[in-house]
Amino acid sequence: MIDSHCHLEMRDYEQDFPEVLKRMRGNGVTNAISIGSLARNERIEKTIEIVSAHDFIKTTLGVHPKSPFKDFNDLSRLFDEYYFQNQDKIVAVGETGLDYFLPGITGKELENAKRLQEELFRFQIELAVKYGLPLIVHIRDAYEKALEILEGYINLPGGFYGGVVHCFSSKDTGLAGRFLELGFFISFSGNITYKNSGDLRALAKDIPDEKILIETDSPYLSPDGFRGKRNEPSYARFVLKTLSELKEVDFSRLDGLTTQNTVNLFSLDNVPGFYPAVAYKIRNSVYVNLTNKCTNRCSFCPKYRDRKNNYNVRGYNLLLKKEPSPDEVVSSVFRYYDFSEVVFCGLGEPTLRLDALRRAAAMIKENGKALGMDIKTRLDTDGLASAVYGRNIPEFLGGVIDSVSVSLNAHNREFYNNVCMPELKKGDADAYAAVIEFIRESRKHIGEVTATAVDLPGLDVELARKIAGSLGAKFRLRQYDNVG
Repeated sequence: MIDSHCHLEMRDYEQDFPEVLKRMRGNGVTNAISIGSLARNERIEKTIEIVSAHDFIKTTLGVHPKSPFKDFNDLSRLFDEYYFQNQDKIVAVGETGLDYFLPGITGKELENAKRLQEELFRFQIELAVKYGLPLIVHIRDAYEKALEILEGYINLPGGFYGGVVHCFSSKDTGLAGRFLELGFFISFSGNITYKNSGDLRALAKDIPDEKILIETDSPYLSPDGFRGKRNEPSYARFVLKTLSELKEVDFSRLDGLTTQNTVNLFSLDNVPGFYPAVAYKIRNSVYVNLTNKCTNRCSFCPKYRDRKNNYNVRGYNLLLKKEPSPDEVVSSVFRYYDFSEVVFCGLGEPTLRLDALRRAAAMIKENGKALGMDIKTRLDTDGLASAVYGRNIPEFLGGVIDSVSVSLNAHNREFYNNVCMPELKKGDADAYAAVIEFIRESRKHIGEVTATAVDLPGLDVELARKIAGSLGAKFRLRQYDNVG
């Protein structure tokens, strides 16, 4: 388990901090994220001291909407100062957001308080964009406004690196769905264990397991049985137990998945047995990210367009800290359950790790069979592998890959070279002809082949469709700027 949100710097823990950590790890909570606040009098130095002394605890930088701060210039200076001194410990911006629970404030004073919160929220979103970090979002009585603000940033090219709505408390499944559509994770805390939280429990049942995080928000929100007492990270197990019972999923299985979710969101590389950015689930398919290397520099790829090095896909940061082995791929894939297909895709060309691809695909099929799962494997590729290796790659992959999706992306050689910008080492290699041949050979050795193209200006869609049909392949037009 990972406690994805706690406040270990608070004075509540000063008398027994070593014992708190001992209980945490003794109860299966291997890692924690302790929120770091840059607001006045909120002990950022204590937070840095804690995370510097314990490699299983990471932190964040942000200002809660109700916390005091001097001004935006001062906040920006503090963020830069602490971020550059502690980059390896800082995994997110937050907690930030909106809290409109403001009793005793009315009229103009209330309007000004809300306006300042909104300015502070936008400011921190922009910091997250600047540093390529996910957001930890706090919302109370302001879900619609928070969504409005987030939608304005997330829809900008290169403007989002994932995020979580911490301690989700709305009873509106429609609101939760809108956050999921934006790529956010949903985090549940001790309040889901309360006997009067029926509506929240009903909502939690409908949240996809692969989009859930668990947290304590300690020292606040102690779970049922401990209300009125100090909360602590070891109590994360009660949140997970409640969720596993609600969803009728084995505790250890949900433990593994929520841990993987947290590892993926915050790019944690210090959780034994878990690997960030390797596998991620969209709809009923688990996608595998083998490498970030590419044969092409496509003009429409988020890695190269507008903001360089944006590896976000639907809230997942796919920037690999290291390329995974086949064993690590299989371990990551089977953190998930309730899926029928594994897709080798990611934000890189999977065939550039050809042997790892073939071995991982074979192992996934073997493991699936042992579990009684009929798992289909698909390769999403630029179709240049045979040109790269100088041999018939579809023939090599036949038997372990069930279907192939090939990025045709053009109706002729000139258009292809202009939008895909291939970087084959053989100077006079004809990349477009190599893609056509790859589709043809895939039909022979793999069978099910789909040629795809992004709906870019200038693309002759009908001609591209006709070319695909002449090769015996299906055709699918992909929407520009809609990855995944």
